Amino acid sequence: MSISQKTAWIQLITFSLLIIIWAVLFGVNGTIFFWEDAAMKDIFYYSCAGAFAVVTGLNLTISIVARGRSALNDERDRAIFYSASRWAAGVSLTLVLAALMAVTIIYVDRSSGMISVYFPCFIALAGTAVLMLTQAIVSVILYGRSIHHG
Repeated sequence: MSISQKTAWIQLITFSLLIIIWAVLFGVNGTIFFWEDAAMKDIFYYSCAGAFAVVTGLNLTISIVARGRSALNDERDRAIFYSASRWAAGVSLTLVLAALMAVTIIYVDRSSGMISVYFPCFIALAGTAVLMLTQAIVSVILYGRSIHHG
């Protein structure tokens, strides 16, 4: 298993856990308005910080380990990374745009010009988590494919 494949698995596990924590948190509270309860807000932000810290630490560790060694990625790893990144960007951007449109429609119907400052933050965090999760899923799927030589 290559270092890129291991990274994809760790990223998949980390952001799957983050999404599960969000689902439990929102299920217990009954709403996505996490900022209305101080304890829920803290859990939300600490879980996000933890997930992003794991991935940042993983990337820093890989870059330090790779500094003195030969290339850790070959052409297949780079092709999988680029393909996974394209998929992740498309899915994440679609989610962010849909969420922004939904918030806009909801607040226009209410004739309210005021929107909580937490909504854009939540949308950005959700978009980033979906980006990382999608990239990991596509990477794991592409690494799982067998190569047939003609």
